[in-house]
Parts: sequence; C-alpha cells; structure tokens
Amino acid sequence: MIRPRSFVRLLSHKEWYDTNSYYPELSQQRWSPRQIFLDQCHTILKYGTPDKYYFPYGLDVKSKKAHSQYVHFDHFFKRLCYLNLSSPINCCCILRDKMLFNIFANGIGVSTPQNVLYSSNRKLYSFATKKEMAATDLLKYDDCELFCKIVDGECGNGIFKLTIQNGQCRVNGQPKNVDEVWGMLTSGRYLAQSVIKQHELLASLHPQSINTLRIVTVKSLKDGVIRVFPSILRVGTGDSIVDNTSKGGICVGIDLDSAFLKKYGFYKPQYGRKTPCHPDSGVVFENFKIPFLHQAIQQALYFHSMLPGIHSVGWDIAIGESGPIFIEGNDNWEINGPQICNGGLRELFDDYFFGQHKKR
Repeated sequence: MIRPRSFVRLLSHKEWYDTNSYYPELSQQRWSPRQIFLDQCHTILKYGTPDKYYFPYGLDVKSKKAHSQYVHFDHFFKRLCYLNLSSPINCCCILRDKMLFNIFANGIGVSTPQNVLYSSNRKLYSFATKKEMAATDLLKYDDCELFCKIVDGECGNGIFKLTIQNGQCRVNGQPKNVDEVWGMLTSGRYLAQSVIKQHELLASLHPQSINTLRIVTVKSLKDGVIRVFPSILRVGTGDSIVDNTSKGGICVGIDLDSAFLKKYGFYKPQYGRKTPCHPDSGVVFENFKIPFLHQAIQQALYFHSMLPGIHSVGWDIAIGESGPIFIEGNDNWEINGPQICNGGLRELFDDYFFGQHKKR
C-alpha cells in the first residue's frame, strides 16, 4: 500500500525528479529528468518512498557507485528509532523535554542557557521565585531579553524572542501588551530562557540568530565506544532569529580536525541551493574557523556517556564567549544535513548502526 502512494507522490512532486541542480558547474555530466525519474522509481521499490534529498545530495550529477554511498532517510530513521528506543534503560525523555534537559545538563556540569520562566496547564512559573506568576508580573523582568520555545518543540516551530524594557513588551520586535504575551507563553508548555551572548566570531556570520553546531555522537555497536559522526554548523539568514534550515537557514560541513568550515553552505530546496559565503554577512565559509570546537566535542562525548541506552544524539551547541553552551540534544536527529554537507555516509552508518560493513 505504501509504494503505489509513493509513485503518485513522485508524479505530483516534479521537484523530486526535475528541478535546478545544486551543482550547475557539473551540468555536462547531469542525468536527464527521465533517468532521474526512473532512479527515483527504483528508490521507491527499494525503500518504499522517493529520496526527497536527491538534489541536495547532488545525485543528479554523481555516478551510480556514488549513489550507493548515501543512506536513504527512511532506512536511517527506522534503524535510529530502533536503537534509541529498544533499550530497557531509556533516557530519551531527558532529550525531548527542554526543561528536563536543562536541569540534567546543569547537574552534570554542562553549560546551558539560564531558565527564567516555565508554563504548564495555562499557568506561568518563575524559576527565581519558584512561584506562579500573574500577567502583570512579567513587567518585573525589566531590561530583559528572553528566548521562548515550546518545551517539546522541533524545527524552530513556536519560537519567539521576548524583550521587556521600560515597562514595554516586544515579541520579535513587535509591541505587545502583557496580556498578549501571557497568552502566548501559556498557550502550551513553554520555556523562556535568557538570550545567549554568542561568541563574536559566530555572531559575525549572522548576528540575528544563535548559530549552532549540530554535533552528532554515536555509540559503536562493536566496542561500545562513543565517537563523533560527521557534523555541521547551522546559520540563520535574513531577519530570522533561528538557524533551522526548515526556516531558511544554511548548513555547512565542518572539518572536525582543523575546526574550519567546508567550502559550501547548503539551503533546503525551497530556499535556494548552495553558496560559498553567507548571503547577508558575506563571510566566506572555508576561511572560517569555529572557536572551542574541540571543547564542544569533548563535552558532547561526556554528556552522551551519562545517558545509558541512547545509541546516538544530535547535539545543538552554541558557542558562547567563554565556551560551548548546550541548547538541546536530539535522539531523533536527521542524517540529511550531515550527508548534504559531508558526502555519503553509508560506510559509517553500516559500521556504527549495524556493527559491520554490509554487502550491497
């Protein structure tokens, strides 16, 4: 039942087999739309769904052998969920609840943003007073900038920046009265945290957003050692206050040894293709070195070691003025960003997620 629907979806999404290439400089070796369509049909027969990341991976200009090095998202995600959820000791709740994550991280000595407000069941609580608040109590937080996000939210959904100054409230720069702000904060389970002061180098890329590392750590099935998977930096664009690629941000590969970024930053297809420099700041990616990268990696490995039963984690880490600041950890991270920016990861996936190099 899945495959017939997938063929219909493929036919109705022309951008999955006939669209602009991420690699126009390789146009002479590009496959024809007909060849790409047939390749996507073969993918459906093999995995049940087409490859939505076909063009970001550059498969339209790469050989069949190169195709085999890329992991299909559905195949990856099924294995990821099995490994992270099958253990009798499951710490996923710590990663999926941003407030629990913050409390746990502070308990093991990992820096996080400061929690200020928490809402649940249409009530708002203060971490400072440990008491419930009324709407007018918000004005007591004068000269304050808060980053507000849904406790179990994903992909930057529901996030807004709250500024309180001189008795006035602003949400993402727009004036709001206290009742409106209280209504927004209590519309779901929200966590309001102090805005991070990010390192000046990261801010130089795009100062409007906190630009974060997505460091992936994986516990080997062969020897139990936690290692670092190819990772990326995410950077906001335009007026966006978040760096998520689902909101128009850019992801860039990282050379984990040198701490330099790789040559190109990549958009999701609906926002663009690839660029060697940031479209707003003009910063050239391959000349940019990430401060405190190795410290961030060591802390991610340490944090992962404190979470028994978790096979792999995608860590979102900001770089503050004096070191890494952990925003959140994701047990349901996505492989498409690391593959778009670092190339096909089939061999590492088979090694780390199955404990062996599988015959294909």
